[in-house]
Amino acid sequence: MNDRQHTIGTTISVSGVGLHTGQPVSLTFKPAPVGHGIVFYRTDLPNAEPVPALVDYVVDIARGTILGKGATRLHTVEHVLAAATGLSIDNLIIELTAEEPPALDGSAFPFIEALRKAELVEQDAPRDFLEVDQTLTYRDDKSATDVVIVPSAEFRITYMIDYPNTTVGTQYTSMYSMSEFVEEFSKARTFCLLSEMKELKDRGLISGGNLQNAVVFMDMAVSEDEMTGLKKHFEYEGDLDRTGKTLGGTELRYPNEPVRHKALDLVGDLALVGAPVRGHVLVARGGHASHVETARMLRKLYETQKLTRRYGSKSGRGFVFDSAAIEKLLPHKYPMLLVDRILELVPGERVVGIKNVTRNEPYFNGHFPGHPVMPGVLITEAMGQTGGVLLLNSVEKPESKVVYFTSLENVKFRKPVTPGDQLRLTVEMILFRRGICKMKGSAFVDGALVAEADMTAAIIDRQE
Repeated sequence: MNDRQHTIGTTISVSGVGLHTGQPVSLTFKPAPVGHGIVFYRTDLPNAEPVPALVDYVVDIARGTILGKGATRLHTVEHVLAAATGLSIDNLIIELTAEEPPALDGSAFPFIEALRKAELVEQDAPRDFLEVDQTLTYRDDKSATDVVIVPSAEFRITYMIDYPNTTVGTQYTSMYSMSEFVEEFSKARTFCLLSEMKELKDRGLISGGNLQNAVVFMDMAVSEDEMTGLKKHFEYEGDLDRTGKTLGGTELRYPNEPVRHKALDLVGDLALVGAPVRGHVLVARGGHASHVETARMLRKLYETQKLTRRYGSKSGRGFVFDSAAIEKLLPHKYPMLLVDRILELVPGERVVGIKNVTRNEPYFNGHFPGHPVMPGVLITEAMGQTGGVLLLNSVEKPESKVVYFTSLENVKFRKPVTPGDQLRLTVEMILFRRGICKMKGSAFVDGALVAEADMTAAIIDRQE
């Protein structure tokens, strides 16, 4: 099942109120074609733009993952995405009549029940996995968060949370396969500490929170007046137990339900990579901020892997693109193709290329033939071509585009480049908007800077 793309067979809806906004909302799942991905639609807004479930569209992480495009916003999408991911659904239309999905019982399980009723449908296309082939790390010293992602044949999670001096305490969990998600993780509910509630309410959050869709852990004493306020907020009739581990004596679904809910959130947030992940994600003291940063790292790796697979570069050789792949990406041919290999590529950020300078270069016959020096303009061109690989990754059908310089600034040549040298060409993206890009290029020989330039370029259609 997991090797083919899936959608659902029919339309199905669920209704409720948003956890944080408190707004009544209806959510409708609809089938989607192969390659569509998961996309959200706001049916309550005129001319609302569809919002793909991709990390590129994360605009906030205030107590949940918030997506946005233009004026359209979608709050707290992680539980819905976790349900789709847990059922290996790749293509799905999700329509909402308000900005936040219904909280339901505070877990992902009600969405799973709805999607199962709509029936899973296998589609005639393979799934495109992200294969984690290197160790990635993320750390936030302020929150003491650590994330490590290592290669694995399956998607796995190891998660630890630490709430010292509270009834939550330190908890661990592991998910060894996505097949465990539905029964062992999807039913874990949203939770918070009692001491957090005032801050959340002051921030305009948890307006739809109640003891049917969240577990509140006791970590402070509560006066009679405060208890009256809590009962009013939760619209709770009768006595509200405040002597146990949880407010109201809510029974846990799992002994370590809080950390399992964190793992659930992680599954939903990593859906924003845009492809199922084959890797082991280890998290200590995480939250939506670290989940989203992890998704960003994995998304960049996925984009690099897509390019590598598409243009046929050889793997396991210590570089991303060989000369044959570069010829497919760039319109240049010998003797004006001045990049031999691409060693590193971080889509949208940075690229590193290599140019081997030999005495056989045709320009050496006429450019200082008695004292061969690589023309500075060609060093600049080599930096530009390297940057072209980075730019063309940012557009659809890059083989149909060309990159033209529109300006060069702060061009400096530090040292001569001669036959036998190997140019290491590093280009960093400064700005990319509407087909115009600003880049910073640097060229090194044996670790020494030999040339640099600020380059502006435009992407236009290639004329055959």
